Amino acid sequence: MMKLYKINLLIRFSLLCFVNGQSEYQGLTSWYGSSTVSFGGGGTLLNIQEADRQNPALLGEIDSQKFMLDIIHYPADVSSKHLGWIIPKNKRVYSVHYRRMDYGQFDGYDEDGNPTGSYSSNDSWLSGTVSSRSEIFSYGTTLGLFYSRLSNSESVVFISTFGGKATFEKINMNIGLTLRNLGTVLKQYSKVNEQIPTSGILSVSKKLKHLPLKLNVDIKVLENTHQQAIFLSGVFTLTPSLYLTWGINSDKFKQRLESGMTKDLITGTGLGIGLKTGKLFIETGSYFYNPGNWIFGFSLSINN
Repeated sequence: MMKLYKINLLIRFSLLCFVNGQSEYQGLTSWYGSSTVSFGGGGTLLNIQEADRQNPALLGEIDSQKFMLDIIHYPADVSSKHLGWIIPKNKRVYSVHYRRMDYGQFDGYDEDGNPTGSYSSNDSWLSGTVSSRSEIFSYGTTLGLFYSRLSNSESVVFISTFGGKATFEKINMNIGLTLRNLGTVLKQYSKVNEQIPTSGILSVSKKLKHLPLKLNVDIKVLENTHQQAIFLSGVFTLTPSLYLTWGINSDKFKQRLESGMTKDLITGTGLGIGLKTGKLFIETGSYFYNPGNWIFGFSLSINN
């Protein structure tokens, strides 16, 4: 008999769709790093933690090994985790990443309302990246397999991301271009064709001359719907070991409710703080969105 999804599963997916603007293969567009959270989904040319899936060209500039652990908590007990390892070798930079999105444990029922046992829903994503740099240009490619399980339905997707970046040191500016989430469905959930959330992103970052602030602007266009989104984010360096991260996106104006000036001010806004102590980096990030929900992330990385 056909199993019915418990209502809180629908609520959890609805919350993620509200944040990411994508209803199919949510794990491909969700946030797995605290920097991504505090940048409000933007910060493409500022975010090393998730450079492999945002713009792998950034990794071409890394000159030491780096280990990363990220844990993100969404509302309704949804969580994501990320493990990453960056390895520079022979003028190239390699990286390996594992991501997991857990939607929780649920009680299953048939169409008559009879219990059928518990089930879980989750996404797993294993990927590898090769990046390099030549003069002012950096470029990188990420290939991976994405596995999604919703109750008894499973899907497998081969996914790839290509990124390039040009650096103009005299004016402290970077320009990047990314083709994100290109791929093909190897196994479908059902006979219904699910669309992969492929997108193109144009990014520009600039370090300000008279302020310890680096700004980043992203313009994102979804291939399937041609829907556009704009992200503005930055890193403000307080001391050599302490920095603040922040970000807003165009969804901020869609999320505004008549619930008070304070809530309208912080809605659609990301904030974070980072600390560098020798080879250790610790960072937290939060993102606030309506109706009064927030996402929190914690990251730990070690340079070797």
